[in-house]
Amino acid sequence: MFTWYRMSNLTIVYLADVSENGSLVGSKWFQRAWTLQELLAPRTLLFYVQNWSLYKNLESPNHKMDTTVLEELENAAGIASQSLMDFYPGRDDARSRLQWASSRRTTRPEDVAYSLFGIFDIRLPVLYGEPAEDSLGRLLAQIISQSGETSVLDWVGEGSRFHSCFPAHITSYRTSPLSLVSGFDAEEHVLTTGREATSSKALQKLYDSLAKSPLPRFINRRLILPCLAHSATATRVEGSASHLVYEIQASGLKPLKITPPHGLDEVGMSLGALQLVRPWNPKVLGTSNRLDPAVKQRLLLTLLQPFSVLLLAKLPHNEYRRIASSTVLVAQPVDSASILQSKVRAFTIV
Repeated sequence: MFTWYRMSNLTIVYLADVSENGSLVGSKWFQRAWTLQELLAPRTLLFYVQNWSLYKNLESPNHKMDTTVLEELENAAGIASQSLMDFYPGRDDARSRLQWASSRRTTRPEDVAYSLFGIFDIRLPVLYGEPAEDSLGRLLAQIISQSGETSVLDWVGEGSRFHSCFPAHITSYRTSPLSLVSGFDAEEHVLTTGREATSSKALQKLYDSLAKSPLPRFINRRLILPCLAHSATATRVEGSASHLVYEIQASGLKPLKITPPHGLDEVGMSLGALQLVRPWNPKVLGTSNRLDPAVKQRLLLTLLQPFSVLLLAKLPHNEYRRIASSTVLVAQPVDSASILQSKVRAFTIV
């Protein structure tokens, strides 16, 4: 369907719940999942309201290029104007695309995922009757397999039965993803001059490990995920029985608090069983094959800032499962020295 709308010369949207003097914001059209592709795919789009007049009687040949309409569209759809005007299907910026869909509804639960196939340029079988978390899981697995995109792991809420790294519901993507802090100067956080040579060697070693790490991939319901790993060294429980909060201390990170929906079992509480990890994608390093000044600055800028962290619990056979959280988990490196001592590992997660 995405291609059908994409190839159209003109797409007309009739908004039966918007009066002649009404607003796009609040229309049910922006609450339905299937209409997201009807908004993004067409190059030329015109909105008609309840009495079949053009929206606000605007004579613009394309409402997606009209500044007046664009401002309202941004508010109604929660999508930046640039993406509305110049959208291309694919896996780039996958986390933002999932957020666009996170508040939309469907009659059949599994359609939440099916309605996104065209937006991500994904081809998968449509299996009506499968659980909604399975259809969403198949979509997310395909995004990772085709692109190595790890931003889809950044969510809050209940974990899926399909895979522990995926959410049970697309609503888990409503929270905005963590972004780099503007104006952050990585050089201010480099080790002191007296240890600069050691710092450079350690950074080169870390860079080599990251550059050689494989792309994330999803095989046989197992996610092979390269990460910067921080082993938990201590766990402390706070709060009441109805609301348990766990404070976790891990090597190289400041203490972190987590509220798992179902708590931590004895395996999760045992020493050495927990890992706090930063998913890694070698694409972050760009196309350069050496640690030149530009790559060094980008690497430090990335590693020294707070980041969305995953909590993993060890299982038999050297496999792990993700422990979901009811709140956003943001880890803060202790200092640059701790970052340079980070270990790069590929975890098998089920």
